[in-house]
Amino acid sequence: MARQRDLLLVLGLFAGLALFILLMPDPAEQERTDTITTTHSSGSDGALALLRWTRQLGYDAQRLEYTDFALSSQTDALFMLNPSRPVLREQADAVLAWVEQGGTLILADERNRAFASSNLLLEQLEVEVVPYGGNAGDTGVEPALPEVPILQPIFDQPPLATLPVRADQVIRSPRTELVALAGVPDGVVVAGMRYGLGYIYVSASAYPFTNAGLRDERSAGFVLNILNRLPRNATLLFDEYHHGFVTEPSLRHAIFTSAWGWALLYGVGVVGLYLLATGRRFGTPIPLREDVAQRNSAEYVESMADLMQRGKQRRFIAQHYHTTLKRRLARPYGLNPRLADAELVAELRRYRELDADALLHLLHALQRTNLTEQELLHLVTTADAIPER
Repeated sequence: MARQRDLLLVLGLFAGLALFILLMPDPAEQERTDTITTTHSSGSDGALALLRWTRQLGYDAQRLEYTDFALSSQTDALFMLNPSRPVLREQADAVLAWVEQGGTLILADERNRAFASSNLLLEQLEVEVVPYGGNAGDTGVEPALPEVPILQPIFDQPPLATLPVRADQVIRSPRTELVALAGVPDGVVVAGMRYGLGYIYVSASAYPFTNAGLRDERSAGFVLNILNRLPRNATLLFDEYHHGFVTEPSLRHAIFTSAWGWALLYGVGVVGLYLLATGRRFGTPIPLREDVAQRNSAEYVESMADLMQRGKQRRFIAQHYHTTLKRRLARPYGLNPRLADAELVAELRRYRELDADALLHLLHALQRTNLTEQELLHLVTTADAIPER
């Protein structure tokens, strides 16, 4: 029986370990999360530096996260940097309606459409991000377009001649109002256009906005030129909703999406399985000694005496002993204990020898109303000393 139990325990541990390996978060997936262009990341591909820098410049930079995707008229600019989650049609409509009212959209999406999530915002703008020159982003160390020249004189605060983009993609669009802002003769990397009362920047490279890109003063100058077109102390919104920051973090989410959380669950499961396999069921509860001990008569007498003493019932006790004494003396001779004290004493003298005066004095004393505790105790002791016969 013990060997069978040990075998089941070992098999359970192996099954739990296999389940743990299958369900635990993929470290490669965690590494890919660190490469998202999010303001939560301090990696080279993150945008935390951009968020902190704009705040230092005096802008009200905020994150759009852990809430419904909605834009208010108080927001002046929206940064959407490589959205890793699909941009739905109603969300794209909301963004374009907000731009029409005077907002500024900075949309950078350098991902290959064949492998990236859908972005209906680009579709509604009739903009495609395609590989440059038919090159789908060679896996070599150098990008197809390390930097591109500035094509319009609007970037003059500070003035720029070239922009580092490290791009393998370019923009293609049939819209004539889309103006090429940076690129090469056969490929546009950054473009812009008016949309209602607002303006839209579209970039096939997110590099100028990343932590690594902002180390180059040309990228910083490019961002400054965009910000200079906004009101002073403008409100900037960074879209983290489409980076997966939709649900508020919780302990349950942390446990089920992290390696340490799964390790904790596995450890708890192993301990529980061990206790289940090696433990015994609880038997009938053993009652405490206090619960089964029988109360003796002395405890009852002590309790009643304590109550009588606290209630100062000396008159009642004296009357009780008066009645009890008469019954005890009358019972052996068949006398009526309800006779008056003198009559009962006279009848008792006919059957036994006794000190009639002392007995009569005792009975009269037990009927007094002003007895002290010492007097009562003396009378009771005297009454108990009188034999029945």
